[in-house]
Amino acid sequence: MADTPDAPDDPLVGAWDPTMQAGRRVHPLLRGLGLLGVMVLVAATAAATTGVLLVQRAEASLTRVPVGQLDEVDDDVTGVPTARSFLVVGSDARDGLSEEDLGELTLGSPGAFGGQRADTMIYVSVSADRETISLVSLPRDLLVRDHRDRPAKLTDTFAGGPDALIEVVQSNFGLPVNHYASVSLNGFIEVVRTLGGVEICLEDPLVDPKSGADFEAGCQQMDARDSLAYVRSRRGPRADFERIDRQQRFIQSVVGDLVSARRLADPVQLFQLVDDVASNVETDEALTLNEMRRHADEARRVVADGFPMTTVPAYNQRIDGLEFMVAYGPGARALFEDLREGRPIADRGSREERGETVIATWSGGRGEANSIVSRTLSFAGFLPGGAGRGPEGTDAGGTTVVYEVPGRSEQAGWVAATLGAEVLPLPAGVDAPPDADVVVAVGDDATS
Repeated sequence: MADTPDAPDDPLVGAWDPTMQAGRRVHPLLRGLGLLGVMVLVAATAAATTGVLLVQRAEASLTRVPVGQLDEVDDDVTGVPTARSFLVVGSDARDGLSEEDLGELTLGSPGAFGGQRADTMIYVSVSADRETISLVSLPRDLLVRDHRDRPAKLTDTFAGGPDALIEVVQSNFGLPVNHYASVSLNGFIEVVRTLGGVEICLEDPLVDPKSGADFEAGCQQMDARDSLAYVRSRRGPRADFERIDRQQRFIQSVVGDLVSARRLADPVQLFQLVDDVASNVETDEALTLNEMRRHADEARRVVADGFPMTTVPAYNQRIDGLEFMVAYGPGARALFEDLREGRPIADRGSREERGETVIATWSGGRGEANSIVSRTLSFAGFLPGGAGRGPEGTDAGGTTVVYEVPGRSEQAGWVAATLGAEVLPLPAGVDAPPDADVVVAVGDDATS
């Protein structure tokens, strides 16, 4: 096993400079199908009176894989609990799916897809006191440097196997990875079929020919085909971030259903769910039966109460003809530091709340920096509220600042958490632009 690395001075030190083109440096600038499977195991075993039997059943069906890149767990040696981390991956490999399944689920023909990519990647951090579980989605198209120090999309590094993906997460983001789990598409499908469908509520209609989604607004029960079409859809202005939001909603709906009294009173269905998942999940060899049981017990209250989910703040950038998502430096560094330390992640508001928050930006003449901040906030789901140089005395200088509009302190906190910025009151004599809930004064650090 690899020793836990010291956190780099800059957690994004391994990320490719997004302004490097044709080998020339221009200016220094710095995906929940898998989680569904793991949460089925945790929710079922943590809450059911038959938990031990369920864990034993899961242990007999799980596939173990050697993963040498994992960081050691300190409390295994010291006996003092420390924060733990898991990298959970949903693979797009079609293994185990029949030709009939592929056709029904609009997944193409057998043999059309070779190898595997990470369709969903979620980093899970469990605090040292086991009081908090934080989940962070890693966008598929996030720009990284791979294990050969070449620019790549994060999803593509999984083609080299778990070790290659884990090494990239460690070196690019400075994040430790103690355990690894992956679930196939077949596992996702079998869980939804055993549950008899999943209820999802939509604010607006969703029609996406590419994923097969065709849903009216309102609450509806989705079968396996509909569920897969829903979580695969990138329809919307934020593309992959729209899909991440849908996956997070879906996971929360499934876990809420799993811990309901109706589900826990049906041991036959619980055993079927565990069979569905365990036969389609692979984990690292260090995730033993005893450790699974311990994690299930620790997670009992947390799973029942819900858990925060967020996404790495990022903006779109076209590089050499390819579209990437680039981690927003200050915001990503602040998020990664919280995860490394096992701290609860700061509240960034719900998707609905962010979608009602209007943000104005004062650039101080920093055109490139203002564009980066605006795109980051847009992909996070906030509403643009206009931009300008800003009144005299509001130039942020080297560090981006979030100005709190009176009566909008909560909204200011969401924006500050996204950007990794400080919240300050508006300067005396300065008014916020009309209709703005939050004002961001853009600093030089937006391009760092």
